Amino acid sequence: MKNVVRLAVVNCVLASTAFAGPLVIYGEDNRQEVFEASAAHQALAKSTASMVSKNEITPDLMSTGVVRLTQNTLADWLKGPPAEETKSAAIAEASAAGISFCPGTRFVEQPNPAMCSGFLIAPDLIVTAGHCVELENMCDEYRWVFDFHVNKETNQAGLDIKEENVFKCKKVVSNLLNNKYGYDYAVIQLDRAVPGRTPLEINDGKAILEKQSLLVIGNPSGLPTKVAPSANVRNNFHPNYFSANLDTFQGNSGSAVFNADTGVVEGILVRGEEDYVPNYQLMCIQANVCETDACRGEDVSRMTSIPEVAVNKYLMMASITGNMEILNKVLELNTWVDFNTRDGQSALIKASGAAQNEVMKALLAKGADVNKQDALGNTSLHALAQVLAATNADALTTLVQAGANLEARNALGETALLAAGKSLNLEAVKLMIAAGADKNAVNSNGENVLLSFAGQGDEKAVLELMSMGVENKSVMTKIVSK
Repeated sequence: MKNVVRLAVVNCVLASTAFAGPLVIYGEDNRQEVFEASAAHQALAKSTASMVSKNEITPDLMSTGVVRLTQNTLADWLKGPPAEETKSAAIAEASAAGISFCPGTRFVEQPNPAMCSGFLIAPDLIVTAGHCVELENMCDEYRWVFDFHVNKETNQAGLDIKEENVFKCKKVVSNLLNNKYGYDYAVIQLDRAVPGRTPLEINDGKAILEKQSLLVIGNPSGLPTKVAPSANVRNNFHPNYFSANLDTFQGNSGSAVFNADTGVVEGILVRGEEDYVPNYQLMCIQANVCETDACRGEDVSRMTSIPEVAVNKYLMMASITGNMEILNKVLELNTWVDFNTRDGQSALIKASGAAQNEVMKALLAKGADVNKQDALGNTSLHALAQVLAATNADALTTLVQAGANLEARNALGETALLAAGKSLNLEAVKLMIAAGADKNAVNSNGENVLLSFAGQGDEKAVLELMSMGVENKSVMTKIVSK
């Protein structure tokens, strides 16, 4: 894609294939290193990722738990094989003739291993452009890397990536590339949840304003992550995408495009102008430039063009309220029922938290993962534990029969039985014990279910649980007077 910057063209004649005169840029290329960006933008960048071939990633033999990315640069790319698929025909011809980047072209000595960009919308879900997943064996051959940034102190990038920040693709759960209707999106499930990063908030239905201020975060030309603010919406008429004057290049495909006022992700950067063009007068390659409102602009797939996003509000509402009419209409669309956003809670977890048994059955029939965990590690059983009673015990039966793991643990090391105890839901504790839960399970602090009731001075509950075989450990059975 083309870097859209403010410029004035003086004494310039536009040839059929290239700019044929000197260019005067009166504005700035808005791309910034992450460390140069505002604190708010740095926080957003923390939840963006770079798609890198596994062949470009090697262990650092001198540092345990650290990997290095290939240090081939943007300048090396230009000198590379003419048949390089990321080069236009004109650039391939010029580079084959030995023509280099024009003096002053930014970032040419930085490494550029990234193929596409992406961003985190749930603990284990990445969104990117649909055409990025069209690559052969994408899940097997590529990795998602967080923190591919230029180091402020060393001015290097990709040499100190923590191995824990490299993720595999588990599966592509939703994707479409259809140029006729302007669809270009993909949702990828990672091999594990991403710890220590807040999934980004996405626009799930509110119309973006005309001329809305925007920024984009991603990997232009495969380079280390850049933040590019000071853009705005240009054309906003298509239902599936809008265009904007964003400073983006190939490699930015899949980048998050943010509402600059709210920090909400409005869409996915997917296509635009050519990146670089030959300047035959100066005999060098330069970044392609346009006036702010000229050229075609950069296209951004709306988040709501992703079917799972478009129906997610209705799916969650129906799951909580038990509205089967709406639920059935959503399920007829055959969207991914385990789709979730920032809290990581799927529709089944939401339905379980409201003990909506009919909803739970319908979701499970559509393939909902009964053991899926949310951002805090809670499963549907943990959610049900808060509200479980004799009057809705059929919901527990539904989950157990579907294969729910009674001993699954959340981030605090709590099973659903322990979570019920923490909520002082004695009835739920007894029902789970009857269903086969380990009555003597302990949390990360070594505390069993007796402690919750003992701490409230509920001697009756403690004695009843002890009669059911819950171990009487002195550290947990001290009765505290109210």
